[in-house]
Amino acid sequence: MKRTLLILFISLLEGTLFLQADPVSLSRKTNTSTHQGGNKAPALPWCIDLTGNIITMSATPCDYTLNLYDEDGEIVYSVFVPAGTTQVVLPTTLSGDFELRFETDTYYYYGIIYL
Repeated sequence: MKRTLLILFISLLEGTLFLQADPVSLSRKTNTSTHQGGNKAPALPWCIDLTGNIITMSATPCDYTLNLYDEDGEIVYSVFVPAGTTQVVLPTTLSGDFELRFETDTYYYYGIIYL
């Protein structure tokens, strides 16, 4: 009896506590066509984790607008992400492939996610 409960408990833990996160690497792109000088090194990618409809990331260094674009380039979801945010919960009603963008006035990070 104790062994059966232990196996059941471990199975529950594996199903709920050890959910597989999908790492997503985001690339950086500038919004402006003219270069204003500054660092010549390429921008480092930003990695986020997507588990279900929850995005987890390192603390954002500034304010962003998170936009999800569908295959037609239309914004289907938008939310303000203040500096210091480490998690964003997307609506469970969204499904399919989307281009995700963390946007500012001068640059954005982008990548493809599957919900």
